[in-house]
Amino acid sequence: MKKVFSFLFVALMAILPALAGEIVTQDINQLPQQARSFITKYFGNVKVSHIKIDSDFLQGKKYEVTLTDRTEIDFDSKGRWTEVDCQKKAVPAGLVPTYIQSYVNANFPRETITKMERKHGHIEAELSNDYTLKFSKKGKFIGMDN
Repeated sequence: MKKVFSFLFVALMAILPALAGEIVTQDINQLPQQARSFITKYFGNVKVSHIKIDSDFLQGKKYEVTLTDRTEIDFDSKGRWTEVDCQKKAVPAGLVPTYIQSYVNANFPRETITKMERKHGHIEAELSNDYTLKFSKKGKFIGMDN
């Protein structure tokens, strides 16, 4: 019986990587509708350079979109953004929650938000001075990394 379970385990471990994979495309129609709408709303005048679609057997698909202006946007399997990295440019104002923008305006008036990332339980905003501010999803300032 141990040999059967060992064989099944080895066979499963051999098959799982084959089920996962990565596709690179420029076809925006490969993205979920919510992701396409997001790109159109916040980055409508910038074209898609390429899209990496990462399929994971256990986690589903993840999408990494790179725009021609080098902005990088990550989406989950449902098309919800998880990270927006505008490099040294400001993240579109409509994307930044008001409580984060208010905090930045009051405490870092000369800085812009260049990256936003949703994590479990909090949101991180990276500033042009490379400081990262952490906020709870309810809007409370948690802390800062530099």
